[in-house]
Amino acid sequence: MTLKEIAELAGVSTSTVSRIINSSDDSFARKSVRDRVWKIIHETGYVPNQSARELKQGRREEAVARCTTLACILGRTRDLEDNPFFAQTARAIEQQALEKGCTVSAYHSVFDLQQAPQGRSPNIPRADGAIVLGRLGTPTRALLERHYRNLVYVGRNVIDSQWDQVVCDGYEAARTALLHLIGLGHKRIAYIGDTEDEIRYRAYTDTLQAHGLEADPALIASVSQDGPGGYAGADLLLRAASPLPTAAFCATDITAIAAIKRFAEAGIRIPAQLSVIGIDDIEVAQYVSPVLTTVSIPKVEMGRMAVRTLLDRINREHRLPMQIFLPHKLLIRESTAPPESTGTHASTILLRGKRS
Repeated sequence: MTLKEIAELAGVSTSTVSRIINSSDDSFARKSVRDRVWKIIHETGYVPNQSARELKQGRREEAVARCTTLACILGRTRDLEDNPFFAQTARAIEQQALEKGCTVSAYHSVFDLQQAPQGRSPNIPRADGAIVLGRLGTPTRALLERHYRNLVYVGRNVIDSQWDQVVCDGYEAARTALLHLIGLGHKRIAYIGDTEDEIRYRAYTDTLQAHGLEADPALIASVSQDGPGGYAGADLLLRAASPLPTAAFCATDITAIAAIKRFAEAGIRIPAQLSVIGIDDIEVAQYVSPVLTTVSIPKVEMGRMAVRTLLDRINREHRLPMQIFLPHKLLIRESTAPPESTGTHASTILLRGKRS
């Protein structure tokens, strides 16, 4: 398979394929075109010709290392389309793998592995090593350890494991988001996201307590950290919180974007009456209105670092389990502002928030 053949299958030019593969932030061309090209690359097992040239030139040792096969396991989602954060990380993994002359054999969700028919082994892809995106339970970790000698975990918090780990500290990222809201003068801050075994929720309660603010149970919407969860969480606040919060911290951007939609339907002006902040800096966060204030997690760098760390592990460049921490960054945009000096008309907003 060549770039020209991929271009023909995708219905684009060879230069478009090349620029998509080499885009540093996965932004070249429309998303539908990018997805189509990467789907063909993934299905055909395309590897850059450089590896083949090295084999022909007798540089077998380097070429074999370059032709390593990697697997990618999704720990917290069934499909990459459901999780824009890990979708961008996965794309960076594929880009880095191609750059190193490797292939990504398959994407499997832990939900698929857990639902294998009774008495049958789960269909775990063969590979020289695997990158796991997101947390997973101890039984699933043990299952993967039986199938792979080389494993790298990528996520927002450290896991209790001897695996190599590439992490951007979700606790500190959440704390940064909350300190931004507190610094603006907000005292009544809501939380929308998971609460069970979730470090972003722990950061929420710890940070409020450290600043003498109350974590009012009526301001905590325990929901899934996706679009439906964000919409439902905002609706829950509209129904249960009186008065309404002046700000909402959402555990993910996709949760925040859906919450803003529900608040807007209730006639609440963002950020004049209610500030909203998320975490991740997914691509769509730049195109919603108002543009979402968020804490950026270095998704591309995490994916690329995961590939390099896994290849080092496969090639025995290091033996001790590594923990690599990458920094986060606050991006102040349009969805946060100081609270109104005159109180919001909470009763009016609450009535608008209720749907018949």
